[in-house]
Amino acid sequence: MGTVTLNPVAIADAATYTVKVADNGATHYLPDLTADITISLPTAAPGLYYKFVYGGVGVEAQDWAIDTGSTTNYYLGGVTHVDDAPAANAIASDGNSNRIVNVLTPEVSTWVEVHCDGTNWYVNGWIASANAPTFADS
Repeated sequence: MGTVTLNPVAIADAATYTVKVADNGATHYLPDLTADITISLPTAAPGLYYKFVYGGVGVEAQDWAIDTGSTTNYYLGGVTHVDDAPAANAIASDGNSNRIVNVLTPEVSTWVEVHCDGTNWYVNGWIASANAPTFADS
């Protein structure tokens, strides 16, 4: 799947972002955004790995949607949601069609990583937010 890059990627303040295969292995930093963003993953292929980190300060007012592009290439696994109140909950995909993970109003220390087995994307992460993340088919 090509070489793994260790250079971080700074995602611009935009409504959409398409992840590049060439950035396999890279950590992608998201700024304080002015609008919600949809992050489109590349076509599923074995060995692809990406990490997305909130690089802003304070509470982000915008949401992220990380999309695999197809319910055939759905998420397996889930993320941990940590509310402003000291409580943590595991939020899991349905394991059969959820292609989008929605990160709602993230706060500092939020991160999500995805790893592809060639068909599906394994997801895990730590979501600090007053709003629980969700999984969706489209």
